[in-house]
Amino acid sequence: MNNQTKSKKTNVLVLPRWYPNKTDIQLGIFIQRQVALLKDEFQMQVVYAQAIADMNQDYELVSNHNNGFAEHIVYFKSGKGILKKLINLKRYKKAQQLGLKEIQVDIDLCHVHVPYRPALLAINFHKKGVPFVVTEHWSGHLNGIYQSKNVLDKLIYKRVLKKAKKISTVSEALKTAFKKNTGFDSVVIPNIIEKTEPNNETNSEIIQFLSVGDFHNETKNFSGILYAFKTVNAINPKTQLTLIGGGPDYDAIVNLANDLNFPENALTFTNRQRHEFVLKSMNACHIYICNSRFETFGMTVAEALRCGKPVISTKCGGPEEFLHENNSILIAPSPPQNNSEHKELADAMLKMIEDYKKYDSAKISAELNTKFGREAVQTKWREFYLS
Repeated sequence: MNNQTKSKKTNVLVLPRWYPNKTDIQLGIFIQRQVALLKDEFQMQVVYAQAIADMNQDYELVSNHNNGFAEHIVYFKSGKGILKKLINLKRYKKAQQLGLKEIQVDIDLCHVHVPYRPALLAINFHKKGVPFVVTEHWSGHLNGIYQSKNVLDKLIYKRVLKKAKKISTVSEALKTAFKKNTGFDSVVIPNIIEKTEPNNETNSEIIQFLSVGDFHNETKNFSGILYAFKTVNAINPKTQLTLIGGGPDYDAIVNLANDLNFPENALTFTNRQRHEFVLKSMNACHIYICNSRFETFGMTVAEALRCGKPVISTKCGGPEEFLHENNSILIAPSPPQNNSEHKELADAMLKMIEDYKKYDSAKISAELNTKFGREAVQTKWREFYLS
């Protein structure tokens, strides 16, 4: 099963920049799933710090073992004013320490997801001889945000990378951009895509479209989906669209939908939902849509494929590595300055309505399992941690 002795598992401290918490139950869910994947082979511990505005106290610690491993989430009161960034950094470091106090084992390895802030604790362990590894998920390497960072932030970021024992990225697209921006090599280890039970109750009379994501419109372009669906639904009224997620632009997208005046029951917003709800919704839909401008991996796209669903996706980075003519229609993303651009997406949706039954659901699912299933991904992480 593994290369470790039966008497002692390697104790891994996971330090993520994103992680599911009470402010966003979907944030970094792929990191939580990866930890769960490794919990039987390694002793996994998670320490995560999350700022919250207007807390009644400075810190709140929530620990649990609900997922089969220890999670220590520490909420801290967000600072205000011109010193907000400095205050938050200080409180973030203290929050990490409060979480660390709950861990009763000696740490053998730290795993930092999305540096550099969560690496602050890993650096302390590094000074004591405990190595750390880094996984980068951040789309800032693809969309130009990294280049806009100030010199100090880039310097600290690269110093963290230099100290890391190993670095992984989640896709070839991110690996290439990461290398270009930082000069550091990385190994590609994809996110795990879980098996889900098929849903045989899908209503074939109504074509169900689905899209899931954070409502950050400049990146995900949900407004473009709404404009496209308005065209599609007018042509084919036997269509429905469900949007799952929440975020800073949620209210604006809901308001846009109201302005577009969709027919009753044509459009559903669920806000944020737990992972189990998302997977059930993917099983229930006919066609999945990703209208993003940038994706480092494309977790929801892969999950939809694992459910055997054909996909309409923009050429946005990560998903192109596992999308092809036998499982998808690929389109160009609309420019950031035009969130209402939708013709290519609408055309793809109309074509998919005609053709979705021609896609081989079993083959689509099996291919994704081979690439991103439990055994394939688990083997890569075992080698990454132990070699």
